[in-house]
Amino acid sequence: MIKFDKVGLVGVAVGVVALGYTFYTQRKLHNALVSIDLAIDVISDDIAVDVSDAIVERAVAKAVDREVGKTIKNISNDVLRNMHTDIHREVKASVNDSYSSIRTKVTEEVSRQVANMDMRKLKEEVKEKAKEMVIEKFDENLESLLSDFNNSLSNVSKIYSSIADSMVKKKESEATFKIGLS
Repeated sequence: MIKFDKVGLVGVAVGVVALGYTFYTQRKLHNALVSIDLAIDVISDDIAVDVSDAIVERAVAKAVDREVGKTIKNISNDVLRNMHTDIHREVKASVNDSYSSIRTKVTEEVSRQVANMDMRKLKEEVKEKAKEMVIEKFDENLESLLSDFNNSLSNVSKIYSSIADSMVKKKESEATFKIGLS
C-alpha cells in the first residue's frame, strides 16, 4: 500500500509540474502575439498603400451589381405577387359575372336532355336494377332461412330418433316381460 501511495504522489507531482509548464508556455505565447501585433501596427502605420483607380472602380462596380441584382429581385418578386393577386381577383370577378348565364345554359341543357330521354327504357333499366337488388336481398334471406330450417330439421330428426329408440326399448321390455310371465 505504501508503494501505491508513492506512485500516486509522484503522479500528482508530475501533474502539477505539467500544469505549471502549460501556464508558462501560454504566457510566453501571449506575450509573443502581443509583440507581433504591435510590430504589425507600427509597420502598417509607416507604409503607404497606393490602390489603383482600376481596382477601386472594379470593387465599386461589383458592389453596384450586387445591390442592383438584389433590388431587381425584390422588385420582380413584388411585381409577380401583385400580378398573381390581380389575376386572382379578375378571374373571381369574371366567374361571378358569368355564373348566372352559365347556370341558365346548364339548366336548359339538362332539361333538354331529360326531355329527350326514353322514359320506357329508363323505367326498364330501373326495374332491372331493382329486381337485381331484390333478388340479392332475397337470396341472403333464403340462405338464412335454409340454415334455420336445416337446424330445425336436424332437431326434429333427433327427437323422432329418440322416440323411436324409446318405443323399441319399451317393446323389448314388454316382450321380455310377457316372456317372463308366460
